[in-house]
Amino acid sequence: MKEKILKLLTEMVAINSRTNTENEREIEDYLYGVLCGLPYFKAHGTHFGQIALPGDSCGRRIVYGLVKGKSNKTVVLMNHHDVVGTEVYGTLEPYAFNMSELAKKLRTELLDEDAHKDLLSGEWLFGRGSCDMKGGIAVQLALLEDYSQNPEAGNLLFVSVPDEESFSAGMRGALWLFEEFEKDWDLEYKLLINCEPNEKIGHKQVVSVGSVGKLLPVVLVQGKAVQIGSYYEGINPILLLSEIVCATEGDENLVEICGNEATVPPVWNFMRDLKDSYDFSLPQRAVGYCNILTFYKTPADIMQLFLEKCQLVVDRMQLGRKDKEEIKIMPYSELFILAQKKKGFATFFAKLQHDIEDVVHVQGSDYPSVTIQMLQEVLNFANVTEPVIIIGFAPPYYPATNSVKLAGACFEKIMQTISNSLPVVFKQYFLGVSDCSYCGVDSPIAGDYYITNTPIWGSLYSFDIGALNRVKIPFVLLGPWGKSLHQRTERVNIVSLTEVLPPVLQNVIKDVWAKDII
Repeated sequence: MKEKILKLLTEMVAINSRTNTENEREIEDYLYGVLCGLPYFKAHGTHFGQIALPGDSCGRRIVYGLVKGKSNKTVVLMNHHDVVGTEVYGTLEPYAFNMSELAKKLRTELLDEDAHKDLLSGEWLFGRGSCDMKGGIAVQLALLEDYSQNPEAGNLLFVSVPDEESFSAGMRGALWLFEEFEKDWDLEYKLLINCEPNEKIGHKQVVSVGSVGKLLPVVLVQGKAVQIGSYYEGINPILLLSEIVCATEGDENLVEICGNEATVPPVWNFMRDLKDSYDFSLPQRAVGYCNILTFYKTPADIMQLFLEKCQLVVDRMQLGRKDKEEIKIMPYSELFILAQKKKGFATFFAKLQHDIEDVVHVQGSDYPSVTIQMLQEVLNFANVTEPVIIIGFAPPYYPATNSVKLAGACFEKIMQTISNSLPVVFKQYFLGVSDCSYCGVDSPIAGDYYITNTPIWGSLYSFDIGALNRVKIPFVLLGPWGKSLHQRTERVNIVSLTEVLPPVLQNVIKDVWAKDII
């Protein structure tokens, strides 16, 4: 199995499957080819295949393969086959997808002490995707092949999705697929294993049984544009937005706690005025968006938080003004209602949606950027000219979820099986954001609130919230020991990958099938 895993990994790393591009199709063809080559799937042609993502501009696909056993108890081996870009490699970028050549070239580079030590040890494989997460895919494929030669106890379902590194289009698109598989093949989902790489604390590997939530609030501030010489008659939206940023950025009071684990505080990813060019006047508008991680808070909670923070900022700024001009604060859903009342709205909005889709598919713009564009266009159409603060959401949205809450106390038996096989430290939440957010939520999502406050929700970005509330697959993030994800020294430990992880996964899978532990 060791040689098989290393061969699969070498071949997969050699494929440039950069996220959110048509390049992902090449590795989808590779994975499909691997499944085609297995005797089991030659004999069971309906048990594997590729499913195109509906409306995906890159033409990407979900690759799957099911090995049927003697019961309906099903373990899912899930992964993503895209990788982040290679710009961080600098002059070594041409070697990022060639593990052996990259290792040679890195020997002449100035590396940090830990990376240098690992490189010289010969115990690590360097290369884009070696760790995140083609190493995990290689192990899953090897286990699938091994089990397919003599399937017995239960079902093993391999699912590989695109686009985890950008907007999780693959996993969002797989929600309905899990429901279809469950119905068509009479599957009883017991556990999903996502072989994302794990770090270590001391000699113990960190294994996560939950995945943090993520929201991206967008704040658009419309001030009062005047000539700078008449400054006191105007309202500078840059000042307002700056105060909103200062009131939230890094605020420890907004951190969520779960046991001894905590989210990071709010982080603003983007902030700027919306003037096209310089002139001697205040800008009319400024905009920014903020990264919020959650354990418990809902979109409604986050919206209320920002409405309150914005009101505090406005109240404080108004104290020093003689002319206390009203500054309205509203969620996008209220602005949308105002715009709907205007004549010709339906035609306007249909064209806007079409134009925005073109900006994304043809020009390659991202979701936060087009969200800002839609906010501006709807604000213009609504003919709101007075100072106002509009708050909405831009994709992506990752709901927080936790397997202990999903499955109850019985999930602790899975954790015990893992700890019996491997020295581990369990984390209730993986803080790096993962596709496991779409395995099922531990408390129902009221999707209407997020939908009505997300301008681009629809054909550009969506997921089946009903299916997410119905599909409840307990999961664990358990993969090989890796380091420096997304960096030029990304690497995976060979022993962990080829000797430690495979038997651990086999033990977990066999326990799930053999014992009624979940």
